[in-house]
Amino acid sequence: MTHHIFGVRIDDLSTAEIERKLDTWLQDEGGHTIVTPNAEFLLEARKYPSFRKLLNHSDLAVADSVSIQYAAAALSDSRLAHRFPGVDLLDKLCELSSRRDSRVLLLGGAPSTAEGSAQKFRQRFVNLDISAIDPGHIAWKGDELEVSQDLIDQVNTLAPSVTAVALGHHKQEQFIAQVQSLCPHVKIWIGVGGAFEMIAEQKKRAPRWLSRVGLEWLWRLLIEPRRWRRIFNAVIVFPLVVAREAFRRKTFFRSTRNVITEIRRQWTL
Repeated sequence: MTHHIFGVRIDDLSTAEIERKLDTWLQDEGGHTIVTPNAEFLLEARKYPSFRKLLNHSDLAVADSVSIQYAAAALSDSRLAHRFPGVDLLDKLCELSSRRDSRVLLLGGAPSTAEGSAQKFRQRFVNLDISAIDPGHIAWKGDELEVSQDLIDQVNTLAPSVTAVALGHHKQEQFIAQVQSLCPHVKIWIGVGGAFEMIAEQKKRAPRWLSRVGLEWLWRLLIEPRRWRRIFNAVIVFPLVVAREAFRRKTFFRSTRNVITEIRRQWTL
């Protein structure tokens, strides 16, 4: 099933369905792209149509956070049953790649986090062929990024089947769009935001029960208070934008009931 929230496509697939799709893609020709929208993605997509186009051009778009499930409940009568955080999706890709003898490349992230993540994945999946690249600073130039030929050559020399790009939302999706056709060996591209910091254990991941009920933001605020503006957008601005849309559609009371029902579901999972 597919949902559309503020014009952004969200695919509602079970874990088993996603795993089958990923495994098929690892045996395919050509590149496939994966995005993992959260509240910040949707706010930016409302502001920048070019970013919305990048998200909708993906082959798979899975909800990264429970806030997307609450938004779907508010703005439709069909619930978004599944979400798959980017950290878990990358873990699944590494597991499948170790079975298929497929090479994985981690690109970007904060200093040393890509290599730290690669080491963690090698410990978990002993047969996994995984590398890391620090691309340095990649700057915007107008609506595109300045990507060096040297970086593209590095990727092509490694010839990975899976490339996880951690440059922050919008920049990582733009990077993938620009270099995808120049790196024909890559079968699956995925933008993973700050996932490397958690995988490398530079930052501790929120307890699962907090993530499940939508309180991961509180954990992030405690360990990274400097992120308060981003958290404010996700926790305050995004719900207000959703509520305003429900008012515009004259469905506010029905939307409220749907969201309360969804909250109860998440708390009892």
